[in-house]
Amino acid sequence: MGLLLFVALRQLWARRGLNATAIAGVALGVLMLIVISAVMRGLQGKFLTNMTKASAHVTVLDKELRHEPPMLARFEDALVATRVSHENPSDRQTRVRRPDETVRMLEKLPGVVAAAPSVGGSGIVVYGGKEYPVEVRGISPTRQDRVTPLRQYVTTGSYRAFSTGSDVVMLGSGVAARTGAKVADTVLLSGPRGNRMTLHVAAICDSNIPPIDNVRVYVPLASAQTILGRPDVVSRIDLRVTDPDDAPAMTERVERILGYDAESWQEQNANFLGLFVQQRTITTMVIGAILLVGGFGILAIQIMIVLQKTRDIAIMRSYGFLRRDILVVFLSQGAILALLGAAVGMAGARLFLDWLGRQKTHFEAMVKSEGWPILEEPQLYAWSLVFALGLGLVASLLPALRAARVEPVDVLRGQIG
Repeated sequence: MGLLLFVALRQLWARRGLNATAIAGVALGVLMLIVISAVMRGLQGKFLTNMTKASAHVTVLDKELRHEPPMLARFEDALVATRVSHENPSDRQTRVRRPDETVRMLEKLPGVVAAAPSVGGSGIVVYGGKEYPVEVRGISPTRQDRVTPLRQYVTTGSYRAFSTGSDVVMLGSGVAARTGAKVADTVLLSGPRGNRMTLHVAAICDSNIPPIDNVRVYVPLASAQTILGRPDVVSRIDLRVTDPDDAPAMTERVERILGYDAESWQEQNANFLGLFVQQRTITTMVIGAILLVGGFGILAIQIMIVLQKTRDIAIMRSYGFLRRDILVVFLSQGAILALLGAAVGMAGARLFLDWLGRQKTHFEAMVKSEGWPILEEPQLYAWSLVFALGLGLVASLLPALRAARVEPVDVLRGQIG
């Protein structure tokens, strides 16, 4: 094996300029694979971490799964009409029945950490002549903090002042920035039915998720019920579970027990999760194309070596080298080029990610960040090495088979080469 490896290295060194090009192609592919994957994973990990902290894992809605029968089905053995052209929707206000009992019951379920009742609706914040549409979320501050740790997201003001007050409001950072309201200011919050309430800004929170911070305001549950014109109504119950990945299973269980529609955080954020899948697909296609270019470089160089070294291969065969020895020589060359390219690419990726992690940049998309979110995992380097090695072996297989089929008698007689 040592002799075969020596022959492989000798032939590679003889064409080190061309081989350097193949190594550069593989290195570029590996570098792009690691860098893009680390940044994409960092962005997705940051979003999922913030989302599972700032949002409930399971949300029980006020929509009952057991629907009332159609109008005609309420009558038995009597023909009252042949067709109903339009049935007015029920004017009964939807709500979660017996919310306090339901919350206590849900908190006793295995896997549920905490539960909190709330009511939601649309509203308008008025401050200093500015009107801004918002999502009003009425909460029980103490219970809600156990489900979604709002206290940790307070940037200015006091969550204690918010939780102990009645005519208070906590603004999302985006709402505060767009209205100009600050802590201790007084704002007017209007509901969809014209109800209004003057509230004092007790705190401003920032969850680092712009889709939430830009539209949401929190008020005590009783105040929200008044503003939204829904007295004593709880429209949702938020749950935090032990393992966020088990949220879909918990959702199905809650629906069977309560008979209310429930949504997991995965279902609520299906659009973002679907976007991540598309991003990974596009990234894989781009990186795969770059790596294939490097693979074709190895293939071209190996074919060139086989064509130029046909007589040398014939001489090796005449000295006793077997077909499998020739095959090993050329496969070893492809593996060596791929490993060298992978090593250079991994070193370059490590240096580039280290530099990128030190860059200070502010951007707001699905999440807010003051720098590049990078998730650099050791297995990412391992997979890159394995992928590059496999690519080198596959690219060298065809030239290696061609070299192994060389007949020394034909070549040495001058019929080939």
